[in-house]
Amino acid sequence: MKFLYLKNLILVMFLAAPLIYLNMVYDILPEKVALHFGADMQPDRYGPKSELCTTILILMGIALASYLLVTNLSKIDPKNQNLQSQGIIEKLGLTIVGFMSLITLYIIYSSYNPTSGQLLFVMLGSLFAVIGNFMNNIKPNYFVGIRLPWTLENEDNWRKTHQLGGKVWVIGGLLIAVMGFLLSPVWMSKIMLAIIVIMVFVPAIYSYRHYQQSKMSLK
Repeated sequence: MKFLYLKNLILVMFLAAPLIYLNMVYDILPEKVALHFGADMQPDRYGPKSELCTTILILMGIALASYLLVTNLSKIDPKNQNLQSQGIIEKLGLTIVGFMSLITLYIIYSSYNPTSGQLLFVMLGSLFAVIGNFMNNIKPNYFVGIRLPWTLENEDNWRKTHQLGGKVWVIGGLLIAVMGFLLSPVWMSKIMLAIIVIMVFVPAIYSYRHYQQSKMSLK
C-alpha cells in the first residue's frame, strides 16, 4: 500500500513539474518563443507562447500513455503470462516519465533562454544507460525489450541477448552523456546517431548468431 502511494505520488510529481514550471515563467515569456531546434540545437522556428502550452500538454500526455502501456503489459501481452517482474516494470515506467519530464523542463527553459544543447545529449545518454540497466531483468514479451523473431521464440536467446544488450546500452548511453559535455551539438548529433545504430545492431546480430548456432547444434 505504501509503495502504491509513493509510486502514484512520484508519477504525479513528474507529470506536474513541467506544468508548474511553465505556469511560473509564463508571464515573463516573450510573446514569440523558440518552438523547434535544428541539429546545432539553435532555434529555427518561433511561435506564440500559447503553442508551447499545447506542446507541453501533448508531451505529458505521451508520457502518461507510455507509463500506462508499460505497466499494464501483463493484461494485454499474451506472452507475458504473469512472468514479468512488476516491480521492474513499474520502475521502468517511472524512469521513462521522469526523463520525459526533465526533457520537457529543458524545452521550456530553452524556449526563452537559448542554450548550447549539450545538456539534452547528457540527458538522452543517461536515459539509454538507465534503460540498459533494466534490460537484464525484462522477461520475454511483445512490447518491451529487443523483440526479434529469435528472442521471442527462445527464452535462452532472449536472456542472453538482453544481457549483452544491457551492457551495450549502458556503455553507449554513458558515452553519449560524457561526450555531450565535450563536443559541440553539431558533432554530437552525428555521433549519437552512430552510437545508437551500434546499440541496436550489436544485440540484434548477436541474437541471430545465437539462433543459427542453436539450429546447428540440433542437427
